[in-house]
Amino acid sequence: MNILPKKRWHVRNRENIARVRADEAKAAEEEKQRQERIKLAEREARRELLLKKSRISRGLPTTDDAPAKTDDEKSEDHVNFFKDLEDNVAETKGTNKEHEKRVKEEKEKYEKQIGYLTYLGQDTNEALGKKNWYDVLPDRSDTKVEVNLKSKVREDPLELMKKHLVVNQPSSSKQSDSAKSSGAGEVMDQKNRHSDSDDESRHKRKKKKKHKRKKKKISSSDESDSESELEEKKGKQRKLEMLRAERIRREREERRRTEELLAQVYGTDKKGEKEDQKSFKPRYNSQFNPELAKQNYK
Repeated sequence: MNILPKKRWHVRNRENIARVRADEAKAAEEEKQRQERIKLAEREARRELLLKKSRISRGLPTTDDAPAKTDDEKSEDHVNFFKDLEDNVAETKGTNKEHEKRVKEEKEKYEKQIGYLTYLGQDTNEALGKKNWYDVLPDRSDTKVEVNLKSKVREDPLELMKKHLVVNQPSSSKQSDSAKSSGAGEVMDQKNRHSDSDDESRHKRKKKKKHKRKKKKISSSDESDSESELEEKKGKQRKLEMLRAERIRREREERRRTEELLAQVYGTDKKGEKEDQKSFKPRYNSQFNPELAKQNYK
């Protein structure tokens, strides 16, 4: 049952919430007064007990020592059969409260089971103490771990290919100049492709020059070793550029041959069309004899 929030009998309405809070405050005040009355009664009883003890210790008469009425005095009084009822002392005929409570609980339980007895908001998460499925974190403790993951990665063909592939990009403008002189015209495309990396290398060299003064001088042996290593790297780079240029040239040649072959298969040979156009000599006629000009059409 969906009750609109603007209705007066809605549970979460502002007036109903204020009424509930007022009732709670009133109940708390009554409970406080009851506790104060209990404390006052305890103080009075304690006071009476202390007074009685003090009178007994002094030998004074107490209220309990008052003379009781004799049988004759009692007989002179009027017989009242309803005295206990007037004094609210007699036990009137009543029912067993515990039995009534148990019967009521059983009845409510049965009515709830059959769906006859329902309360407003009884199926909400606040009343049941539950959470929605999207508010609960998923339990990932049952996730399965892949078996033999290391061996699968080690035997992966892509991983084996990466070990044998060497990709070295040019790091300076000198290497690009040497590749330009040794390779063919296709190296220009490669140079443009790596222009960004050249800019980065220039920026790094500028930074190194700024901090070069702070470094100590390197010995002559270390310099010779570094120069030899640089020469080896340059030689490898030149060889790599030459191989790359040859590969690009072969790919272009193969592409051209493939296009020519496909043109012959599908009858779209450009050379044959040009030869046919050259061999064909159109002949024109007057506009009064258009039927004689059909030889101009294929």
